Amino acid sequence: MNAAKRLVEFCHVLRGLGVRVSTSEMLDAAEALLQEDWADPQHIRAALQATLIKRHEDIPVFRQAFVAFFLESKQQPPPAGEQTSGQPVQRRGKADELTFQGHELNISGELRQVYQQMAPQDRQRLCSFLEKTSGGNNIELNFKHVVEKVVVGSLEYWRRQLAAEEEAAFPVRLCGEPIIDQTVEKAARCLEAEMQTLLHKDMRRIGEQDLPLVRRLIKQLAKELSSQLSRRYHKTHFAERIDLRRTIRDNTRYGGTMLQLKYKAAKRTKPNILLLCDVSGSMAQYAVFVLQFIYGLSSLVDQIESFIFAEDLERMTVKFQKKQPFAELMSEMMAQSGQWGKGTDLSKSLSTLCKDHRKVLRPSMVVIIVSDAKTMKSEAAISELAVLNKKVRNIIWLNTLPSSEWSRHKTIGFFQKYSHMVACSTLGDLANIIRSQIFHLKSL
Repeated sequence: MNAAKRLVEFCHVLRGLGVRVSTSEMLDAAEALLQEDWADPQHIRAALQATLIKRHEDIPVFRQAFVAFFLESKQQPPPAGEQTSGQPVQRRGKADELTFQGHELNISGELRQVYQQMAPQDRQRLCSFLEKTSGGNNIELNFKHVVEKVVVGSLEYWRRQLAAEEEAAFPVRLCGEPIIDQTVEKAARCLEAEMQTLLHKDMRRIGEQDLPLVRRLIKQLAKELSSQLSRRYHKTHFAERIDLRRTIRDNTRYGGTMLQLKYKAAKRTKPNILLLCDVSGSMAQYAVFVLQFIYGLSSLVDQIESFIFAEDLERMTVKFQKKQPFAELMSEMMAQSGQWGKGTDLSKSLSTLCKDHRKVLRPSMVVIIVSDAKTMKSEAAISELAVLNKKVRNIIWLNTLPSSEWSRHKTIGFFQKYSHMVACSTLGDLANIIRSQIFHLKSL
């Protein structure tokens, strides 16, 4: 296989993993490789990364793709007809099973692709339904349009299910070429395993080399959480979606005949959240990841007030609303902030919040404090926390110290009287607490 073909295939692998690669960049890579020795993988890797990768967060994706394609991809294409998981090209012909009494059903191409992606047992159940319906007593061909509606409804359901599964995994896009698709899936599995490891790693121990993948992980968590919120429903009188439970209950007086339909529509959940993030010396590493998570969430969910504190309080909400890249935002915050890396004075910070920012405090608000509970003037801090507790609905304290160490700090017991304190030292902890404690959703 010549070098040009290998380069084109590798670019397809990168595209399958979500990396943007243009034709001009591919030509630049080809020109760079003319100056390198193809026998030396390190030279190839350096040349390809310099010409094909534009975003910092794509570096770990490139690394896994390079290893999977150039160093580990030695398998030959599977024999014709052999089934390979996740390869739509190997499932051609399965959509032809969607027939009624020998006549093809009027199903869109998009839904036929959904059918190809379904698990074999789920496809079999749908085929069994079509077989039983086709051979039923007194079933004529004009019943075909009714069957089509049932099948379309079932495929729409599976499209939503498959979309939800894709959100939870590392996103891939397959092209139909067996070797390329196998490489994409293998690299995606490795990246997903890395992300799962980072999800449960103490944020303080996350290294510089992990930051690109952490940024991608945080974006995924924030997007998934926002997507779950948007799928909630509430009662409505407008015909948006039938509420089957209410319809059955309200029509029992008619003997079960569906005379009056009840509907439900998407519930617009607008969480009222205020974040207080400790950026003192002992909390700086945690603060970066917490702020990035809230930043990603604030771009998708309304009404999040964000503050940082150390010796005093600073409001970050306006900066978050600028929608600039997070790396630029962090550089600007650290350069302009007078609090980053200083000692912690929670009492003064809470006092400033209640006096200078009292307009943002509401009885329905949930306050999130991220801190290790180590502060100067602890008695005054307890008093200020009690005052704040009366002004808001709830205070949730995310303590980065392990719960086994809380007994060593007497002030933590007093803080717990006015807040719900939860141990939070990993991104997984953070995501689960935000889901379950704030939005009352199912945890990871």
